Amino acid sequence: MSQWRAYYLLAKPGIVYGNTISVVAGMFAATGQGSIPSCVATMCGTALVMASSCVVNNYYDRQIDRAMERTKDRPLATGAISPSKAIIYAMILFLLGFGLLLTTTLLAALLAALGWVLYAVVYTFLKHRTPYATLVGAIPGAIPPLVGYTALTGQLDGRALILFLTLLTWQ
Repeated sequence: MSQWRAYYLLAKPGIVYGNTISVVAGMFAATGQGSIPSCVATMCGTALVMASSCVVNNYYDRQIDRAMERTKDRPLATGAISPSKAIIYAMILFLLGFGLLLTTTLLAALLAALGWVLYAVVYTFLKHRTPYATLVGAIPGAIPPLVGYTALTGQLDGRALILFLTLLTWQ
């Protein structure tokens, strides 16, 4: 596996792409607001922050991943990427994504950072300790449309709450 591919896979692209769709849904809910550059910054910034949280999740799971058939070929489990390089990669992804989101609204950037903390730290810590971790994990999964919405509107309102609750319930 090439180094580029290993870094790409380390960021769990399926999760990132899937959640980016909900960012777009949040932007659509902000009907008629935002420019093309702000929409692109929102999608890319959120994707980078999510990718960073996935890298951190992979970092913490690297030992367990080696023992599981489904995850044994992940880049950290195989040694294709070192743990220290993975953490540096996660930091770079986060800083780039957060910086892009700051070009939209501070609220969008802060919501993305909250999602990062809830997934990379809280959910990752709890998932090997309690089955209720999935309930906690549903919260960061419901934040991306809020990021999309607030990046264009600058506010949390009833429409944003409906988006959040819909995704939270679905998950």
